[in-house]
Amino acid sequence: MSAQAMPSAGHQLFGWLVRVASRVFSSPRSRVIIVGSDVRVRLLVTELAAAGKEVSLIKPVTSATAQTKAPLGVRVIHSSRIGAVALDRAGAKTASCLLAATTDDAVNLEVCCEARRRFRVPVVIARTSHLEGPANWARLKETGTVRITWADTVRTVLGETSPNANLSHLASISDQEQIVDLEIESPVFVGRKVTDLPLNDCEVLALTRRGNSVFDFGSVELRMNDVVTLVGPRTALGIIRESFASL
Repeated sequence: MSAQAMPSAGHQLFGWLVRVASRVFSSPRSRVIIVGSDVRVRLLVTELAAAGKEVSLIKPVTSATAQTKAPLGVRVIHSSRIGAVALDRAGAKTASCLLAATTDDAVNLEVCCEARRRFRVPVVIARTSHLEGPANWARLKETGTVRITWADTVRTVLGETSPNANLSHLASISDQEQIVDLEIESPVFVGRKVTDLPLNDCEVLALTRRGNSVFDFGSVELRMNDVVTLVGPRTALGIIRESFASL
């Protein structure tokens, strides 16, 4: 081997060792980033954190007044523009998955492309066609876009993490069903329990009191201004909404 060849081989070996060390000792991609703030997304974020996932929530806002307290274990970023800065603050460099679920299809697709291109996030999913009816979900890959179901979306976001009972139930809800927050504004329901509510074909998923989630809400007496999270058909939810507000 010539004297000129040895440094070249040494440099190659050194470069290979650097690349291997970078892969071994770099921060693992384990964080999930959710973009959006509707009720379905909020429930997903809360349950992912409860299941032990590292979660960041980017909430599109136009003013500081829209800011709310963060769910336990969730990093919340309020941003009027969803782009590279917000993604970086959310921890995109260590993210394994990003779900863009705002009400703007163009924003969802743009933030997914930005996450893939700039931060190399391996799994990106966008919500589409939200305003025209039931939401659709699409996973963006190198080879194109693949339509997936809501259940597949939840499973993909979870990765290797086992779902708890609440996540399994959330994944079973179809996009034809609506999930809404309704505030108790009628004294008729004060002092009653969730099981006493006229739910028809709807189901209670959560109860929030003064911004805090109430656990074991089935045994709790309702108070004025409690927020009940319901899932069900649009028509049935409309009837319940009227009853919650009536005297």
